[in-house]
Amino acid sequence: MTILHDEAIVLHRLDYSETSQVLVLFTPTHGKVRAIGKGIKRGTKSRIAVGIDLLERGTAVFSTRGERSETLATLTEWKPRSAFLGLRERLPRLYAAQYAAQLTAQLTADWDPHPALFEALGDCLLCLAEADEVLGVVVAYQQVLLREIGLQPRFDCCSGCGRSTELTHFSSLEGGLLCRHCEPAHVEKRELTPDALALLRESPCFTPSSPLEPPRAGSPGEAAPAPATPAPGPTLPSAAVRGAFDVLNYHIAHILGREPQLADLLVPPAQRRRLH
Repeated sequence: MTILHDEAIVLHRLDYSETSQVLVLFTPTHGKVRAIGKGIKRGTKSRIAVGIDLLERGTAVFSTRGERSETLATLTEWKPRSAFLGLRERLPRLYAAQYAAQLTAQLTADWDPHPALFEALGDCLLCLAEADEVLGVVVAYQQVLLREIGLQPRFDCCSGCGRSTELTHFSSLEGGLLCRHCEPAHVEKRELTPDALALLRESPCFTPSSPLEPPRAGSPGEAAPAPATPAPGPTLPSAAVRGAFDVLNYHIAHILGREPQLADLLVPPAQRRRLH
């Protein structure tokens, strides 16, 4: 029996009995771990136990017969660190966080560690807990996720001829862009606007008030400008952000063989194109 200690974010939870839960944990050192928390919802006269919440971050101790064991690990200790309470204040935030967690669970393998992806997911949840416009944060995380699992498309040139100009379409099967000269020969493709392409070429950056824009440095000796304060209330994502999300979600749907379940809650079907 091996005892393992690690940080963890809860990607999925299922009530197993009146007192137990089955959890899918994402950890930086051991990757995705499926574990059962026996008696984790059992309270006492002085303490009410509600179990571990979805999307909660904490420190986990679990036992397993081996790091590659196909059986459920047993969660023996859980110390919560952050519940990202801001996610529960607005439904779009919660939907976006659940979308990110669901993709992480579906696109990563058990016991396959991705430390950078774990940190990116933590940053993503932290930003979503404060964001007024969540779609840009999701697009940034989609890019990091695809890069870390080795399935990030190329957005620098045409996959057919290598041309770096007149790029008009995206093909998931080709793994990147198509120019207007090559795209007629391909059936599987997605039209891409110049603004969405420019956004996809930027480095992912998790910033609640401006999720996809890197911070602008001032001139030498000049203090950097203060970040813009988010406007109160929800704001509509720009057409470029919706276009970038549409392309990345389309690529992920091809990888999974089906549409991500929560995509329609982030962008209504009437505002995007589904995988047929």
